[in-house]
Amino acid sequence: MKRTPAILIGMDATEVELLDQLVDEGRMPTIAAMREEGAWGRLKTWPDAFLSMVWPTFSAAQDVSKHGWYFNKLWRPDRQRLEYASPEWLPQNPFWHHLDPKCRIALLDIPFAHRPPLDLNGVFLNGWQNHDDFGRYTRPASLWNELKRRLGPPALKPELFGHQSVRTLLDQRRQVLEATRQFGELCEHVLEMENWDLLVAIFGAAHRGGHYLWDLSQVDTSEGSAHELQLLHDSRAEMYEAWDRALGRILEKAPADARVMVFSLHGMAPNPGWAEHFATMVNRVRSGGETTTQKSGLAYRVKKALPWSLVRQITTRMPTAINHAVVPIWSRRMYDWQTTRFFPLPLDLNGYVRINLRGRETEGIVAPGAEYEALLAELEEALPSFGDLETGQPVVSHVERTDDLVGSDAPARYVLPDLVAHWSQNSSVTESSGISSEQYGDIRWGVDRRLPSGRSGNHSPRGWFVAVGEGVSPGEVDRVPDTVELVPTALEWIGQNRPDSFQGRPMPELTAQASESTSS
Repeated sequence: MKRTPAILIGMDATEVELLDQLVDEGRMPTIAAMREEGAWGRLKTWPDAFLSMVWPTFSAAQDVSKHGWYFNKLWRPDRQRLEYASPEWLPQNPFWHHLDPKCRIALLDIPFAHRPPLDLNGVFLNGWQNHDDFGRYTRPASLWNELKRRLGPPALKPELFGHQSVRTLLDQRRQVLEATRQFGELCEHVLEMENWDLLVAIFGAAHRGGHYLWDLSQVDTSEGSAHELQLLHDSRAEMYEAWDRALGRILEKAPADARVMVFSLHGMAPNPGWAEHFATMVNRVRSGGETTTQKSGLAYRVKKALPWSLVRQITTRMPTAINHAVVPIWSRRMYDWQTTRFFPLPLDLNGYVRINLRGRETEGIVAPGAEYEALLAELEEALPSFGDLETGQPVVSHVERTDDLVGSDAPARYVLPDLVAHWSQNSSVTESSGISSEQYGDIRWGVDRRLPSGRSGNHSPRGWFVAVGEGVSPGEVDRVPDTVELVPTALEWIGQNRPDSFQGRPMPELTAQASESTSS
């Protein structure tokens, strides 16, 4: 069977509104040319309550209700602790497990992709320039050192989480631009190795840049010269332009008959910052407005005694295996489970609350049924009661029940939070000195309103795509496809059957003639 090759290129967490602006200004000619020739439009990942970890949805062509990977650290009710997401205890079923053994594939830095099978027919690279550290794996084993000899060591370093300065942002700018150029050359090299049936490559540096280079709200601008500040001000557009140039060179190396899709699963926007105070809000509600500290284990007390930014800077520099081993230790006794009815979960965007439910959690104390429902209702009223001290406006716009989002019988429901808090869009921490609730009191953070994370940008639900090739209907697509449709579309392009486990179906706008044009 003759396969028409398919190439999927992701630019992780890039904002379509900025992309549109730069295309209109003539600053992204590669994307502009693809839009002129092919199909393009917006993209969504359902449900948008879980935007922190969208890549498993892409890889498995299943939404979070099926795979459960909504964050890198997940709650294990059977062990009453947090653990890093892992297929050892929460199985993944990525698309490369379903391909025809004769199909030659190249998988390059797909975020949160776990160790590949030994019999993978092609090359696999993970951890070269991903924003999120999920380990380093290669197939063949020699690939990493071969790439280092050719390109030098990876340009993107571990995340510098915490308060930023003009100097640290300038260094992040340099890393993002260099990593983008370097990964583009890496993709070119892999394309030169042979004609792949399917190549998937994800640029991760733009994700890092979007978090820290979105604006200058998290630095003292008096530290920098006018030239340095202008460099930082221009860096958002600069990294998009650098990626567009790298994409152009990749397409020059691509087979002439290849079908190509370029995409981002979610976007980036100014960071309102309320998420970084969510645990304090939940714990204030849990204590009925008191500021006293509840009983917890020694490991958790030591962790909480250290500044959050310091903890993050330490953990992001630990070897992956050690970091994964430490989290279950401190989280096992982070609360007194005999008195804790609910608790916040790790987050980076929306707020997550878990109920300590009897029969689900090994040390659960809240009875299912009426008591559980009453507690959810209490929290749905309590969380929006916190208002910005400056404006009086609620900082939580609304709270959703996970059962209403994905259904109480969803396969992965047992690892998901019970409630999701969404933030108001009309205020931010950097413009506020604190929040206040009539019932639960004030939470203030003083003069320095910079965020503990140092992140000026955070995720938006706005994804996008553009595709070219035989069978692709040109023009802007009227509807907003879902992430689960991307991989089925690529498999349709290369003549692969769609596995029964996939939720998504091929996008008709991109496959109208593809099946007819694939010949045997």
